Amino acid sequence: MSRRRSITLGGASRDGLTSLGMLATLRRLSVDQLLLRIAVVAGPLLTLTATMAARGAFQPIALLVIGVLTIGCALSPDTHLGLLVLLLLTVNWLQTVDDETTPWLLLAAVGLVVLHVSMAAATVAPPAARWNGAMSRRWGVRTAVVIAVTAGAWSVAAVLADADLRGSALVLVAALVMTAWLTWWTRRRSIG
Repeated sequence: MSRRRSITLGGASRDGLTSLGMLATLRRLSVDQLLLRIAVVAGPLLTLTATMAARGAFQPIALLVIGVLTIGCALSPDTHLGLLVLLLLTVNWLQTVDDETTPWLLLAAVGLVVLHVSMAAATVAPPAARWNGAMSRRWGVRTAVVIAVTAGAWSVAAVLADADLRGSALVLVAALVMTAWLTWWTRRRSIG
C-alpha cells in the first residue's frame, strides 16, 4: 500500500483541500482570502516602487525577482518565502537609497507591513473561510498600530537626524525607557 504525499498550500490542510491540489485550492478561495492574496503581492510592489522613487531609477531585475517571489507568497502564504522577500526588499533599500529620512521610507515601510500582515492573516483561516467584522477590526487595529508606530519612529529619526546627539546618554536612556514601557504596554494589552 503506497501513501500519496501532498503539498500543503496556504492553509489548505485545515479544510481538507490538500489532496485537491493548487488549482482546486485557488478556485475555492473566498473573496476575503483572494483580497488578502492580492495584498500579499501589492505590499512588496509598493515597497519596491517607493525604493525606485527614492533612488530615482527603475530597477527591472528587482521588479522581476520580487514579482515572482511575491506571487509565490500569495500562492502559499504559510511558508518562509515572505521572510526572503522582506530581506531582499530591505537589502535593496539599504543598498540603493542614501537618504535615511526620506519620506519615501514611510511608503516603503507601509508596503512591508502590508506584506507581513496580509500573509499572516491569510494563514489564520482555511482558504474558503469568510472573515467576520470582529476579525477585520482586530487585524485593522493591529495594522494601524504598526503603521502609526512606524510613522512615529520615522518622525523622531527625521528630527534627530539634524541634531548633533552623538554620545548623548540622555537620549539613550530615554529610548531605553520608552522601549521598556512599550514592551510592557504591549504585553499588558495582549495584542496577540
